[in-house]
Amino acid sequence: MNSIKFNLKMFLILMVFAVAAAIIAGCNNKTTSPTPVTSTPTKTSTITGGNTATNTATVTKTVNSTFSATATATATATATATATATMTATTSVTGQLPVVLGTSARFAVLSSSIITDVPACSITGDVGISPGLRSNISGLDAGQVTGTGSNGAYAIYAADDAGSVPAMLIQAETDATNAYLDATSVSRGTPTLISGDQNGITLAPGLYQSSSSIEISTGGILYLDGQGNANAVFIIRSATTITTSDTSSVVLEGSAQAKNVFWVAGSAITLGTNSIMKGTMIASSSISILTGANLQGRALLQGASAAEISLDTDTIVLP
Repeated sequence: MNSIKFNLKMFLILMVFAVAAAIIAGCNNKTTSPTPVTSTPTKTSTITGGNTATNTATVTKTVNSTFSATATATATATATATATATMTATTSVTGQLPVVLGTSARFAVLSSSIITDVPACSITGDVGISPGLRSNISGLDAGQVTGTGSNGAYAIYAADDAGSVPAMLIQAETDATNAYLDATSVSRGTPTLISGDQNGITLAPGLYQSSSSIEISTGGILYLDGQGNANAVFIIRSATTITTSDTSSVVLEGSAQAKNVFWVAGSAITLGTNSIMKGTMIASSSISILTGANLQGRALLQGASAAEISLDTDTIVLP
């Protein structure tokens, strides 16, 4: 802006003097006298409003003792400086961060002590048991499991396997426990309180908690609405049990994804016959997935009191 003011002043001064010179030239055309010319210019300059300059110049020319001419010119100009600012607005969605699963994320089923199955399940993802041994797995064989191993047999891991498997399972169990602690941490903020039957309810992304049990009644539907955000996270915690009754469903809407849904129980989780569940389940005592249930997620047991995961011709797919 200072540069604009300076240039404006200079322009006006030159313009004023040009006008005055023209007037004086006219006076010279009216006389042949060689009398010397006396010229006394005066100039005032005013800057107003930060961007307007007014300049006045007065030139007096004495031709002889009886004739003189005075020329006064005033010029005002306004300069407008335009500044363009571009602002980008960023919209951020505040909400829960996903639960950190660590190495337990590779497992569709991870148990501490016992896995039982009424054949035949269809499981996409690894199955692990630790510190339980392979003899603690019944009814489940490699033909029912598709995992990350070099062949079907290695999709089921047990604490008494050779090589690096025991250490891998110990780490996975540790990570499952840490995931439970992450999901229940006070750092996640104040949860929205829920309780009892969730049939017919729609939950937005966020943190939910019940001091007692959570259930979905027979044939009922719980809707989880991501509200158009594919990264929306749902954490649903119960101090005791989570139960979905026969033929009930968890339905994802609004771009919600099973990989961002977490169910956390202080004791047991039970999926009813032919029910449909979406999300990772982390329980402290047991997980029962009854006949024909469909789980798009994980069944993870953690903690010293964790007992058994029981299966019955179910379909389980990693999200």
